Amino acid sequence: MLNKLNRAEFFALIAAILNGSIGIFTRFGFNNGLTPNTLAFWKCFGAFLLILIYCFSNTQLRKQTVELKNSFFQFAILGFLGIFCLYFFETQAFHKASIPLVSFLTYAAGGITILMAATLLKERINIYKILSFLFILFGVYIIFLFEKDITGSSLGIVFALLGGLGYALFIFMAKFFKIGSGLPQLVWLFGFGSIYLLFPLLYEGFKYPTGTSIIFVIALILLPTIGGFFFTTKAVKDGEASKVQIIETSDPLFSTLFAFIIFGDSLGLTGYIGAMLIIFGLIFSMKNPKPQVNYNT
Repeated sequence: MLNKLNRAEFFALIAAILNGSIGIFTRFGFNNGLTPNTLAFWKCFGAFLLILIYCFSNTQLRKQTVELKNSFFQFAILGFLGIFCLYFFETQAFHKASIPLVSFLTYAAGGITILMAATLLKERINIYKILSFLFILFGVYIIFLFEKDITGSSLGIVFALLGGLGYALFIFMAKFFKIGSGLPQLVWLFGFGSIYLLFPLLYEGFKYPTGTSIIFVIALILLPTIGGFFFTTKAVKDGEASKVQIIETSDPLFSTLFAFIIFGDSLGLTGYIGAMLIIFGLIFSMKNPKPQVNYNT
């Protein structure tokens, strides 16, 4: 049982659940006066400070963090793709479109990870990967095609797709660079991400979160930002990049569930059909083809 819980698929699923809370807390932040640029920067910079303080208070983690300076260039690229592109464009998209729509479009670019992992990382595309991705993609498509209140501007759609593209490339490049997983890696990722996100905030006008909005920033820091990226990098380290991307495509299912619990939004018949397809996709993603037996030996 312990070995099953340590599988990369399990870590990817935890990351998807944590990432499903992004839209809820982001919308709460908007309702309390935060702008997209303010929210994107402070949830990243706050996570950077917390992890940096913790790592440098521990001798072993401090040593590991310093040793990663040799991967400066790789983390600069990963910070741009996985932090800046995702946080900047996704947060802008949530400001202009609905939570479910943005969640779906952000992961619609996941097919790029599967294609690049197959061609450049030589990961095999088996029937289970194909079926799982199709089930999940078609499931979320049904939910957002037929459910009510799924609206968004064309600019919001473009922002969501750009954020998803950056995240898909991040998952591939993290596997390609073999950066590993853990808190020291997150220090570098969030550090570079904070630098990139600072520029649009300075252009807009530097602001601090105040009052009740601080609560939602802290929630974003602890759950999807630190928690989500920690489990994503661990899943990528221990498993295949394409399989991690497939499982994390289930994020919209959890976004919809959280919206129901908090806001009372419910799914219709087609919505539940889509949810079942996503569950089937998760099951397929965790299956591996049986090895062929050579009876001639």
